[in-house]
Amino acid sequence: MFERKDLERLEKFRFEDAFVVSLFLNVSPQERKKQAYLSKFKNLVKALPEKTQSSVKEDIEKIESFLQSERESFKKSLVIYSCSKKELWVRYDLNVELKEDLIVDRTPYTSLLFDLLDNYQKYGVVLVDKRTARVFLVFLGDIEEYGVIEHEDVPGKHKKGGWFALAEKRYERHIDYHVKIHLKDVVDKFGDFLKDKEIRRLIVAGPDEAISHLMNMIPDEVKLKIVGRANIEKHASKEEVLKKVLPIIEEYEKSKEKETVSELITRALKNDNSVTGIDDTLKYLRERRVMKLVIAKDYEVEGFVCENCGFATTQPVECCMECGDCVMKSDNLLEKATEMAIEQSALVEVVKDEKDRQRLIEYGGIGAFLRF
Repeated sequence: MFERKDLERLEKFRFEDAFVVSLFLNVSPQERKKQAYLSKFKNLVKALPEKTQSSVKEDIEKIESFLQSERESFKKSLVIYSCSKKELWVRYDLNVELKEDLIVDRTPYTSLLFDLLDNYQKYGVVLVDKRTARVFLVFLGDIEEYGVIEHEDVPGKHKKGGWFALAEKRYERHIDYHVKIHLKDVVDKFGDFLKDKEIRRLIVAGPDEAISHLMNMIPDEVKLKIVGRANIEKHASKEEVLKKVLPIIEEYEKSKEKETVSELITRALKNDNSVTGIDDTLKYLRERRVMKLVIAKDYEVEGFVCENCGFATTQPVECCMECGDCVMKSDNLLEKATEMAIEQSALVEVVKDEKDRQRLIEYGGIGAFLRF
């Protein structure tokens, strides 16, 4: 799992006259069968000019050796930055598939990872009971545990009856006092965690009673970020926590997709700072007015793209309507639109749910919310 500060540190690294290799490779179990991922890597290398291959020969050999020896530790995709001359080796294992690429330049290619940070939600999970709280971060289908908050001085329940019954109410108030101190500390530290990691979506987990107490102490602005609750045993492994929270996340994102598609179409029909259809969307992308691009997963629209200025259209033209230069046929203008949106730092949302995807396709399979 990576963070924005990791990428910023990488960008500030001084490569001077050295080249850095940036590799994005899918290494899912399917790709690892018969080492298909290794063949893809070799093909990416062959596609480089011979002079470029020579300049990073040591890095290419190091990466190939790594791909052959470390396959058992792979997840779905792999990102590697390598610069042997500067003794740089950075590796990220991700649980999502990426567009495969191999880039050799004097700076690392980090745009793809910055895009993932901008377009995928991070989810914070707090697993709480009366004495402890564990904090997790879920991002790109992966989970990391960030810390434990413990207050061992919270007293337990005592036996009922006899002398204990006489002091029971006072003792319960004593327990409540310590539980509140514990939960206040959890709320404070969890709040700092949310700010530090730029997390906007939360899941609270634990026994119902502990969650109920916690909800009474969480500030309203934090409550608005909660997307679900889960009953999870406090000693659960992080894999067990992930298994419990992923269905909550999927359900939430599905509901957000439905909301996004409905709002986009409604506002586009009212001409309210939204458009649908590839030609109108491309027009506003050229004007750099797109705030958020919405596309249907795996949907394709053929068209033409100008080699000179990047103008794109579905209309069959021989020359660019903007600059008059030559145009090339494109198998999928949605890829062109996505590239333009990313270059402009616009958000990109891919609609995956089949029902919402089909509804968006009825309106061209693509649309955008506009800045103005």
